[in-house]
Amino acid sequence: MYEHDTPYHRLRVTDNDGVRLLKFERNHQSSMHLDDPFATDIKYVGYLHLSLAVNPAATRTLVVGLGGGSVVKQMWRDYPWMHLDAVELDADVIEVCQELFALPDDERINVVCADGRDYLERTHDTYDIIILDAFDDDHVPRRLLTDEFLRLCRDRLQPGGVLAYNVIGAVYGPQSKTFRSLHRTASNVWGSVWAFPLGLADGPSENTRNIVLLASDANLSTDALIGRIVNRVGGIVSVPAFDRFVEDLYQGSIRTGDVPVLTDEPRPRREGRSRAR
Repeated sequence: MYEHDTPYHRLRVTDNDGVRLLKFERNHQSSMHLDDPFATDIKYVGYLHLSLAVNPAATRTLVVGLGGGSVVKQMWRDYPWMHLDAVELDADVIEVCQELFALPDDERINVVCADGRDYLERTHDTYDIIILDAFDDDHVPRRLLTDEFLRLCRDRLQPGGVLAYNVIGAVYGPQSKTFRSLHRTASNVWGSVWAFPLGLADGPSENTRNIVLLASDANLSTDALIGRIVNRVGGIVSVPAFDRFVEDLYQGSIRTGDVPVLTDEPRPRREGRSRAR
C-alpha cells in the first residue's frame, strides 16, 4: 500500500491477512494488527518490557529507532506514568509511523528526527530506560555498539537505570562474534549484563535470532530479576507470556576472550617480533 525510497531505506508498507507490515529493504521491521494497533507479531517487542523488571519505578524512557512504533505504543498504553522520547533518523519513517501505524498524538510521546548517537551527545536529559532498536537493514550500525557509545548511554541514565538492546546474533558458534563482542563491551561498562536469546529452549544457541540484552548498574541479583519477571513486576506488565521469558535467560558462560572490545576506531594490530635466523 506504500513504497518509497528514502535517503536511508527502500521503505515498504503492506497489508496481509489483517496485519500491516513495515519493511526496510528485504527485512520486516514492524507489524501491527489492523483490528488492534497495539498488537504485533514481532516477538522481541514484548521482551523490551523486561527493562521494567530492572527498574520498576521508571518514568522516562528513550527509544532509539522508531520503526512502526510498537514498543512506544505499548509502553504509552501500559504505563500511564511513562514519558517516552523516540529518536528516529529517517523522517519518512516518522511520517509512516504516525500516518499508517497509529502512533498516538499525545504529550507523553515526543518524537525527534535525529541520529540517535548525535541526540544523546547533545541532550542534557537523563532517562530511567534507554531502548536501542535501530537497524540498518539487518544489522545495528557499529557506532551504536562501541564502548564510547555505551558509556554515553550510561551517562544519560539515572541511577539504577537500564539499557535494553535488541540485536540479531548467536550466543556461540560462527555467527556469534558480534554479539559476544557487544557483551564483552557492555560488561566493561555496566556491573550487570543479562542476555535473553529469544526461543532459547527451542533450538541450539548457535542459531541466529533476536537477542535482548539488558545492562545496568542497579543493585539487582539475577535471582531477584527472575523473581520480578515471574510476578510480572508486581503485576504492572501485561505482555502475554511475560512470566515465561525467564526460560530464555541465558545463564551459561559467554566466551569473550577471542573477540575485541568494540571501539569507535579499531585498534591497530600489534606487529609480532620477527625471530632472527
